[in-house]
Amino acid sequence: MARRLALLAALTAAAATATLAGAAAPTKVPNGTIWVTERTPGGLSTVAAIDAATGASRGITPVGDAPIGITHPNGTNKVYSSDEAADQLSVIDMDTVTVIRTIDTGSPSGPHHLMASTDGHYIYFGEYHHDMVGVVDTRLDENVADYQASYVTGAHTHAVWITPNGKDLYATNEGPVQAGPGTFSKLDARTGDIIWEHGVGNRPSEVLVDHDVAYVSVRVDNVIRAYDIGGDLPVLIGTAPASSAPDTLSLTNDGRTLIVGLRGSPARMGFIDTATMTTEYLSLPGTTTGHQWLSRNGAITFMALEGTPGKVAVVDNRSRTLITTYVYPNGRIRPHGVFYEPQQVR
Repeated sequence: MARRLALLAALTAAAATATLAGAAAPTKVPNGTIWVTERTPGGLSTVAAIDAATGASRGITPVGDAPIGITHPNGTNKVYSSDEAADQLSVIDMDTVTVIRTIDTGSPSGPHHLMASTDGHYIYFGEYHHDMVGVVDTRLDENVADYQASYVTGAHTHAVWITPNGKDLYATNEGPVQAGPGTFSKLDARTGDIIWEHGVGNRPSEVLVDHDVAYVSVRVDNVIRAYDIGGDLPVLIGTAPASSAPDTLSLTNDGRTLIVGLRGSPARMGFIDTATMTTEYLSLPGTTTGHQWLSRNGAITFMALEGTPGKVAVVDNRSRTLITTYVYPNGRIRPHGVFYEPQQVR
């Protein structure tokens, strides 16, 4: 707890220093590629590559039904989408933007939110159709393990977080009643053993871990809960409002601002000061949000927006303003997963 209090003091001082620095120059949208899933069902789901600086399409490819998450593991030339309704991951060549293989995750797995390990060797994903975390080896492109993530009968694992050292794996688990109580759990990433499981509120959605602090979005309770996880069991240390239906989480590089995608309608996003646990909101042009990803310097958020047509919002995190929106390449209405890849120098 002392470490947490020291962190809060440091963050508060940093916030004051940043304010004194005065207004910054307008944030430039960086070069690179925004990878986006679009989850129209019935064989119409796709993944698109969008130029981050201009919004131009770099390619689009069909994938399995209901792709939820998307990621590019380090050291590979592949992008992976989690196709929930197809019980598979699609493997996409980054250069050609075409599916080069699919990975069967078993039925009924329902791969949902996913995250790659820092070294790029593994992808971990919540298996939303039951209480498991799936593990894909990107060198084999095979589903090599499935770890139980909850002791609660009928639980549904929604999202995962792997620590940079690849040792600890965290998961959020909805309960057997979707809007009812759920948990988040800590697993040994090497063995899959559950180290602890802790109740967190009604319909937990995503977990983000920063050193000894875990942030959990709790959708029905409309809050973000922060826990000290440095000890044997998690300890609640703060709660921030996040109305309505908080889902995906990103943390700016300085650790000061937690960015929250809100699944309520109309579309909004939240900016939470991690020192004070206070929340600011930004309205966005859409019916609801999907997932988001930050630019490498943490200054920009790229966020999926459902609507007619679906779009990707480009948001300045410092000024809390919308810079622009990019229409999803085929104009469909349900863009969802987002991953930003900076321009590579070859």
